[in-house]
Amino acid sequence: MKVLTMLVLASVLGLSSAVARADTPVAKKEPTVKVQAATTGAVPEKISQQDKMRLCAKQATGKKGAERKAFMKTCLSSKKA
Repeated sequence: MKVLTMLVLASVLGLSSAVARADTPVAKKEPTVKVQAATTGAVPEKISQQDKMRLCAKQATGKKGAERKAFMKTCLSSKKA
C-alpha cells in the first residue's frame, strides 16, 4: 500500500511540474542575420544551405507539383553570393 501511495504521489508531483512549465511562454527563434539580409535585399557574404532552403520554400508558397519542383531546383542552384 505504501508503494502505491508513493507512486501516486510521485506521478502527481511529476504532472504538476509539467503543467507549470507549459504555462511559460516559449521564446520565438529570431531569424539569422543572413536570412534577414537576404530578405531585405542586401547582399550577404554567404548564405548557408539551410537558410537558402528556408528562403526558397518561403518563395515557393502557392506552387504545387512539377512547378514547385522546378522552382526549387532553380532557386537552390542559383548563386546568391
